[in-house]
Amino acid sequence: MRGPAGDAEQGRRSVRLLAAARLASTGGSQAAQLALAYTIYQRTSSAAWVSASLVASAGVVGLVGPLSGRLSDRHDRRRVMVAAELAGAAGWLAVMVAGSPAMLVAAALVATAANAPFRAASNASIPNLVAPDQLTWANGVIATASNASLVAGPLVGGVLVGAVGPRAVFGLNVVSFLVSGALIARMPGRFAEARDPEGTAPVLRWRTVLGDRCRRRLFAVTALSFAAFGVTLVADLPLVDHFDGGSVGYALLTSLWGTGAVVGSMASTRLTARHERRALVAGTAAMGVSLGSIVVMPNLASAIVVGTLGGLGAGLAFTQWYSLLQRASPDAERGTSFAIAETLEQVSFVGGMIVAGFVVDAIGPQPTYLLPGALLLTATAVASLVTVAATTSPEVAPSPSRR
Repeated sequence: MRGPAGDAEQGRRSVRLLAAARLASTGGSQAAQLALAYTIYQRTSSAAWVSASLVASAGVVGLVGPLSGRLSDRHDRRRVMVAAELAGAAGWLAVMVAGSPAMLVAAALVATAANAPFRAASNASIPNLVAPDQLTWANGVIATASNASLVAGPLVGGVLVGAVGPRAVFGLNVVSFLVSGALIARMPGRFAEARDPEGTAPVLRWRTVLGDRCRRRLFAVTALSFAAFGVTLVADLPLVDHFDGGSVGYALLTSLWGTGAVVGSMASTRLTARHERRALVAGTAAMGVSLGSIVVMPNLASAIVVGTLGGLGAGLAFTQWYSLLQRASPDAERGTSFAIAETLEQVSFVGGMIVAGFVVDAIGPQPTYLLPGALLLTATAVASLVTVAATTSPEVAPSPSRR
C-alpha cells in the first residue's frame, strides 16, 4: 500500500498532468476560435456569420449542460474526459476539411458540443485526486494553466493564421486535443467515490442541486460575473476607438487582463482553505472596482492599468470559487453542479452581450462600464453571503484511501 507521502505525490502528479492537458486543449481551442472567426469573416464579410462562429465554437457549451453533468456523475470521469477530448479532435478534423461557411459553423458546433463534458468531469474529479487541504493549491495550478492558455492561444492563432492559414490552426487544435487525451489517460488516482456496481445511481435533476442555498449563491456569483464580462466584451473595442488606441491598444487591453488573471491564479496556489471565502469576496470586489472605475479614466493607458488589476482579481476569485463549489458539492452530484454553473455562465454572458449592444449605442462606451462594475459589486455582496452560508455547509467528503 502507498503511504501518505506517496498518495500526496500521486495527487500532485495528477494535477500537473491535468493542468498540462488544459493548457494544450484550451490553448488550441482559443487559437482555433480565432482562426474560425477570421476565415468566416474573410469569406462572408458578415458580422452575423462571425457571431454564429463564436456561438458555435464556445457558446453552445451551456446548452448541453444537463448531458455533461449526467455523464460526469454516472460514468467513469477519466473515460468521459478522454472520450470528450477524442470527440473534440474528430470534430475539429471535420472543421479542417469543411468547405462552405455553413459547414464550418456546423462542424465547429458539433465539435464543441461533443467536447463539452470534459470541463464538468475534470472539475468534478479534482477533490478526489488530492487531499482536502491541497484543493486550493490544485485549483490554483489548473487555473494558472487555463488562464495562460487564454492569453497565449489567441496570440498563437493570430500569428499562425497570417503565416500558414486557418486550416493549419484547425489541425493544431486537433493535435492539442489528442495530446490532452493522452495526458489524462496517464493520470493516476481515483476520479470519483465508489459507485453502485449496477450503475443504478439516481438521475439528478437540477432542482436537487439548486435546492442547496450555498451553491445557489455560488451560481449567482458566477452568473453575475459572466454577465459583466459579456458587457465588457462588447464595450472594449468601442472604448479603444474612443481613445484612438488602435489595434495595439485593443490587444493590450484584452491580453493584460489575461496576464493579470494568470498572476492572480498563481498567487492562489499559496492560499489555504480558510482563505478561500475571503479571497472570493476580495477578488470579485477588485473586478467590480476595476471595471467600474474605467468610467472616469482619462486615457486608454490608465484603463489598461486598472483592467490588469481587475484581471488579477479574476484569477484570485475564480480559483476560490472552484474550490468552494467542489467542497459544497457531494461527489455524486459534483459534475451536475459544474454543468449548471456553465449553463448559467453562458446564458448570462450572451445576455450581457445583447444588453451591451443597446447600452453602448445609447450612452457611449465609457459610461457603459458602470454596468459591469455594478454587476460585479452585486456579485461581491452575494459572495459575502456565501461566506456566511458556507460556514455551516458540509465540506466535501474525505477522499477514499488509495492503494
